[in-house]
Amino acid sequence: MSNAATALIVTPEGDHVTGRCACCGRVSRCVWGTVSTDDAGLAAYYVHWSVGHVAEVGADLDLIIGRWGDGTSAADRCVVRLHHVVNPDGVMVQDAAIRGGLDRLVTRTLLRAEVIGTPLAAEAFAIYDAIIVQDARLAELRGTAA
Repeated sequence: MSNAATALIVTPEGDHVTGRCACCGRVSRCVWGTVSTDDAGLAAYYVHWSVGHVAEVGADLDLIIGRWGDGTSAADRCVVRLHHVVNPDGVMVQDAAIRGGLDRLVTRTLLRAEVIGTPLAAEAFAIYDAIIVQDARLAELRGTAA
């Protein structure tokens, strides 16, 4: 994979209001899509946040990273969870979990300690950068108007 986020192609796919945030009552939203290069699929992504509440609580990104396409299965992929925050740190790795319905895409989750300091961390952060820049639905996470 190239280190340049511009070499990655983000394809937004779905958008769903998932209910109301338990802590603030605001609408919770999930958007998803895929990330690829010209040659291969790299990841699927799901971004969850409470609309109008990103500055206070951030957003969760589940990256399903691994091999995609013919001859692959959920066992060929893992989940890396990132937490987007609005401060100088920007993003941090968290322990991942498989959210409802994603078990058809992935069978393995990674703990933070399994990602930090590995080549997978660099790949996950490059994918994150591409998603944040290229998915127009994430304007609130970038701090720009929708």
